[in-house]
Amino acid sequence: MAKFRFAFLLDMARDDREEAARAMQAAQVALLSGKQKLEQVENFRAEYRGRLMSSGQGGITVVQWRDFQHFLAKLDTAANAQRGEVARLEQAYEQCRDAWHECEKKVKAYEALETRHQAAELAREAKQEQKLNDEFNSRPRQR
Repeated sequence: MAKFRFAFLLDMARDDREEAARAMQAAQVALLSGKQKLEQVENFRAEYRGRLMSSGQGGITVVQWRDFQHFLAKLDTAANAQRGEVARLEQAYEQCRDAWHECEKKVKAYEALETRHQAAELAREAKQEQKLNDEFNSRPRQR
């Protein structure tokens, strides 16, 4: 059977696909981590705000109130920054996923060519074998 001419390109495409899959997985891990951090900041902010409300009912000084408000503002800033980071990580993940899809398309195209090549080779070999059988059977038999 003749060797598939594009075997090297198929191997390269498969390697690229594996690399793209690893990059996509790393981007997904980073995205999940970023989302968890955002959730932690938001939960802490909600908890801190609850403490402010309960402290406010018991009576707090103006300085304590200002400190609570100042710290809540810092938490809001941190949450907004983390939202921006999550958006950036989502975009990076989508780019990695799109790159993986492109690599997958390439691999599938080369695999389709390889399948056609193998089918053509099998058909050629079968035809050659049939020709040899026909020649053998058409020879006069010696006794």
